[in-house]
Amino acid sequence: MKLTKAVFLCACGVAISSANAQSGEVKLYGRVNGGLQYLNNIPNGSGGTNHRYAFSSSDFGFSWWGITGSEDLGDGLRAVFKLESPFVTGTGALPVPDTIFTRHSYVGLQHPKLGSLWLGRTMSLADDTGWYIDPMGEQMTGVANLAGGRAWGPRINTITYNSPRWDAFSFRLQAAPGEIAGSNSAKRLLSASAAYEREDIKVYAVIEDLRDSNGKLSTLYNNSRFWMLGANYKLGDLKLFGGYQRIQTDEDATIADPTNPAAATRSNQAWAGAAYNVTPLLSVQGGVYHVKLNRDGGSATLAALGSNYYLSKRTILYATVGSVKNKGAAAFPAITYQPGPLAGTSQQGTYIGMMHNF
Repeated sequence: MKLTKAVFLCACGVAISSANAQSGEVKLYGRVNGGLQYLNNIPNGSGGTNHRYAFSSSDFGFSWWGITGSEDLGDGLRAVFKLESPFVTGTGALPVPDTIFTRHSYVGLQHPKLGSLWLGRTMSLADDTGWYIDPMGEQMTGVANLAGGRAWGPRINTITYNSPRWDAFSFRLQAAPGEIAGSNSAKRLLSASAAYEREDIKVYAVIEDLRDSNGKLSTLYNNSRFWMLGANYKLGDLKLFGGYQRIQTDEDATIADPTNPAAATRSNQAWAGAAYNVTPLLSVQGGVYHVKLNRDGGSATLAALGSNYYLSKRTILYATVGSVKNKGAAAFPAITYQPGPLAGTSQQGTYIGMMHNF
C-alpha cells in the first residue's frame, strides 16, 4: 500500500509538469499546523480525573495539501478539478488509513454566468458555511464543540452545484444518492445553503439531511437533519458574529451512543462573539456558545478566547483557550474530538502553535 501511494504521488507530480506545459492551469497548495495542547479533567476510569499535555496537530485547523486545476474550453466554460488530502503533522499519517484525498476529489465544469458543477467527494455545505459565522473560525474550540463536529467533514459521491453571485446573493445545492437497491432514502444526502454578502454585513444559512442505511435520522451527530443560520457584521477593525444551530433526529429511530447517551433527538445551540484587529499583525477573537438537548440530555456553555499573530501573510502564531461548563448528562469537551469530562462537570483546554500556508 505504501508503494502504491508513492507511485500515485509521483504520478501527480508528472501530471502537474505535463499540465503546465499545456493550456491548463494546475496549482499545488496546502497548509501545515502544529503546536502543543493542554487539557484537564479527563476521566481516568476510576471515578477520578487527570490532566494531559500533548502535541497538537490540528487544533487551530487541519493540515492539508492539494492539487487544483482548470482548462479553458472556450466561451467562458472551464473544466475544473480538485484533489485535497489532510494529514496529521505530528506523525505524518493520514487521518483515514489508506484513503488519500479525503477532503476533495472532484471534477466538474465552471462558467461565470452559469456557476459550477462538481462531481465527486467534497466538503459539506455546512462545513464551508461555518467558517463565516463562527467567531473562532472553526478551530477545534468553537462552534463544533457542542455539536460533536456534526457540520464538519467531507461528503462522498456527491453532485454539488454552486451558483454564480447575483449582486450580494448566491446559493449552493448538494446531493448524494444512497446507492442501495430498493430504497431511495437509505444513505441519502440532501443539502442547500444560501449567502447574502455585502462589504459590512454577511448572512448565511444551510440545511442538510443525512440519512443512515435504513433511511432514518438515527444518530444526533451523524445521521440527522441539521440547520444553521448566522451572520457577521464588520465595523472598522471589529467584526461581530452571531448564529443558531439545530440538529434533529427521528423520535422513534434515535439510537443512544457514547456521544449521546440520553438518546436526545434535539440539539439547539446559539452563540455570539467578536474578532478585533488590534494591529495589522495582531488579532484577537472570542465567543460564547450555549447548547441544550432534550430527553434530559443536559446543557453546556463554552467560552473561548484566542489570539493570532501574523509573522507574514502566510505564517501565523496562535494561542487559544476554552472552558466548557456542562450540566446534567452533558459531557462536551473543551476541544472538539478530545476526551470530554465526566457528565455535568467542567473542562478547560488550551493550545498554542503555528500555521504556515503555501
